[in-house]
Amino acid sequence: NKCRFRKIHPMPLPYPLPVYQIALTYLPDVGPVKGKKLISLYPHLPDVFKLATYSKFASAALDEASKTVQICAEDQVEILWIQDFAYPQRIKHLYDSPLVLFKKGSIDLNAHRLVGVVGTRHASDVGKKVTVDLVQAARKDEVVLVSGFARGIDITLHKACIENQVPTIAVLAGGFRHIYPVENGSFVQPILQNGALLSEYAPHIPPTAYHFPVRNRIIAGISDATVIVEAAEKGGALITADYAFNYDRNVFAVPGSLNRPFSIGCNQLIRSNKAMIYTSWEDLMQELNWQRAADRLALHPDLGQKLFTLNESAVLSLLHREGQLSFNDLAYRSKIEQTDLSLILLNLALMGMIQPTNGDGYMLV
Repeated sequence: NKCRFRKIHPMPLPYPLPVYQIALTYLPDVGPVKGKKLISLYPHLPDVFKLATYSKFASAALDEASKTVQICAEDQVEILWIQDFAYPQRIKHLYDSPLVLFKKGSIDLNAHRLVGVVGTRHASDVGKKVTVDLVQAARKDEVVLVSGFARGIDITLHKACIENQVPTIAVLAGGFRHIYPVENGSFVQPILQNGALLSEYAPHIPPTAYHFPVRNRIIAGISDATVIVEAAEKGGALITADYAFNYDRNVFAVPGSLNRPFSIGCNQLIRSNKAMIYTSWEDLMQELNWQRAADRLALHPDLGQKLFTLNESAVLSLLHREGQLSFNDLAYRSKIEQTDLSLILLNLALMGMIQPTNGDGYMLV
């Protein structure tokens, strides 16, 4: 007798997947840490909403998430789930990274080099000049500058980036429909022309006092290094520095006079060995071991004439777009056999084009 097998098709989801992803963050007591545990235990996300603990909240969370997805579509806001390739890989594995991020703008959040620059809302003329000088010096080095869109040092940085055509990411403490402070609203469109707005809060969620210090972990996490320009003895800039330090990122602080209240925080960071002294952009480049394109050509003059193989070009293109990728991600994305990929990575490393990162990752030099 011949056995007949009936092909079983999975039941369609009652909601699109992004609705479940956002709804997970709307469940009570589900933050980044618990959310990641639930994702690992229930890869089929709708199963979470069937659990006895959450089933009574499921309908409200899913309805609210459906509204959020609709708002994002209306406002052309990109929804980034923690498992997406477009999600910033620098923060993906941090214990408190957001499950979902909302983004406006076309800039790559996994760009090759990102530096956070923050400081007091009561910026002095000296602090503003240091910030503008930093932006002008960074202009030629293909660096994306990140800040928090607040008054003072933050908005000084974003304005200088707009004027000098340096890409910048503004990390907001609320949704994009609630720009705060209101007077900074005029800078949104200029930032989007060459940068992005980023938030862990849906577009219709207004900022609250709690959001601001929590927002700072994203600035610190997505940046390779953070520069504290001015900071009082307490404040948001120091919170950002603490996050960066705990994430094992490079922290720089601009030293200041002992009698200036908004140099106290920077001097404390330097004294406690939580930050290196920021004296110039050149020193930061050297400390991070970042070479300029001209310097690479001087060391490897043949690179200017180098014709890469198709597979080498594919790897370089992926790393340029994503910032950094693991060996397995590179193999999956490039469709290159693992044995061939190992040789390609070795050759590109010997040419000074790529370098290994923590774990089994790779990034452009």
